[in-house]
Amino acid sequence: QYQEEIQELNEVARHRPRSTLVMGIQQENRQIRELQQENKELRTSLEEHQSALELIMSKYREQMFRLLMASKKDDPSIIMMLKEQHSKV
Repeated sequence: QYQEEIQELNEVARHRPRSTLVMGIQQENRQIRELQQENKELRTSLEEHQSALELIMSKYREQMFRLLMASKKDDPSIIMMLKEQHSKV
């Protein structure tokens, strides 16, 4: 079956001029390079967004920790638990 498909593809290719095949391959290569570049840009953008989100979440956790510390000054067990959680994060 593989040999039949290869033979079929070769027959189709032989019906087109070589220059047409070369131009088609060049166009595909250009498209592949463009897609690779776009992929690289998207990956960079994703990394930047992840870094920004990590920074935002870190600041949020810090603020929540401070808020809870301020509101729970009377209970030392809760403060210790929050400190442990904060240090793990």
